[in-house]
Amino acid sequence: MSGNPQASNILGSWGGIRDRLELNGVSVSVSYLGQFATNPVGGRTEGGASWIGDWTVATFVDFQRMLDIDQRVYFITSTNLQTGNTGLSPNYVGNLYPVQLSSSDAPAPHPSLVHLALGAQIFDDTTEVVGGRILAGDDFAFLSQACSSLNQDICGNPLAGASSINFPTYPNASWGARLKVKPGQSWYAQAGAYLVYPDLGNPDEHGIEFGSPDGAGVLSIGETGFNVGKRAGRPGLPGTYKFGGYYDTERMTDLMSGTDRRNTWGVYAMGEQMLYSENDDYSNGLWAWLALSYAPPDVNQIEFMAAGGLTYVGPLSTRPHDAVSFVAATGVFSDSLPDQSAETVLEFNYRAQLLPVLYIQPDIQYVINPDGYSNTDNALVLGFAIGATF
Repeated sequence: MSGNPQASNILGSWGGIRDRLELNGVSVSVSYLGQFATNPVGGRTEGGASWIGDWTVATFVDFQRMLDIDQRVYFITSTNLQTGNTGLSPNYVGNLYPVQLSSSDAPAPHPSLVHLALGAQIFDDTTEVVGGRILAGDDFAFLSQACSSLNQDICGNPLAGASSINFPTYPNASWGARLKVKPGQSWYAQAGAYLVYPDLGNPDEHGIEFGSPDGAGVLSIGETGFNVGKRAGRPGLPGTYKFGGYYDTERMTDLMSGTDRRNTWGVYAMGEQMLYSENDDYSNGLWAWLALSYAPPDVNQIEFMAAGGLTYVGPLSTRPHDAVSFVAATGVFSDSLPDQSAETVLEFNYRAQLLPVLYIQPDIQYVINPDGYSNTDNALVLGFAIGATF
């Protein structure tokens, strides 16, 4: 979560206000992501349609610039407003991996607080410390190439355990802290701890549950990663490979007995690699990514998840910023759920970058065995996303 959220935007400098704020170390970002999805064929109830919109307002304060100090210290806060209908997955497709932005059946709109955190980069910027209300999914088990998918269990954090434990991802932040050591560009190691509880992400909380609710525990995560090629500051095709594990002490339900219990864990290995580049700056070409993860079947719905994809950036010479992607993922259900086998998602999409600050992304998903049930018809999901920064 380090860095500056300021980006090029539709509304420019707001009459110079943004530029003046920037000079004093304050950056403001406003973005919108909207997603439409419909299942004309298959699912639990075919013929559904849903539009979900997601507004984000973020503020980044760089105290190094504001106070003219040597140390990099920053503050970040962000809020989210979700609008539109309830999700297509819970109401029509009936599958586990949400085919659009929200898997909630709660009515919108509902605002929520996301980030509220303080961070610092120390020891010549080789170490970063962050604490406050933060997202584990911003930093752990994250692959940027996985977000070629619009499916929300694949985008960003394709992780088996995330279907069962409370793994804080946008917009559901929790109290936590993270320490990251990055001596150079070749490798890094990080560890984090987050307060998690059974009702994390309840829209009625609006992200401002500041206590320790009943059943709360600690999600502890460790990860190490290695960069190659350009990402490591060397010639060659860029790539990143990461390995991690977690331990969660929150209250969960034993899938066999139905009784409350605590403590579970999981491990993962994932990576993204450019396979072919059209140019020396590696901006156009073919990327591949793969993620494998395991979680014990006693309390985790998904025991094993495999996900991967291919993305070609700049498929047409006249459209160097567009991207075409194919994504596949499968989740194998716990053997404690004998009626459920595996759910598989196949996805194909094309992201058209209309402007540097505006894109539209038509998308096709095919869900095989929704929620792992073979007696539920496979679902064809059609839709698109539109994104903009203001």
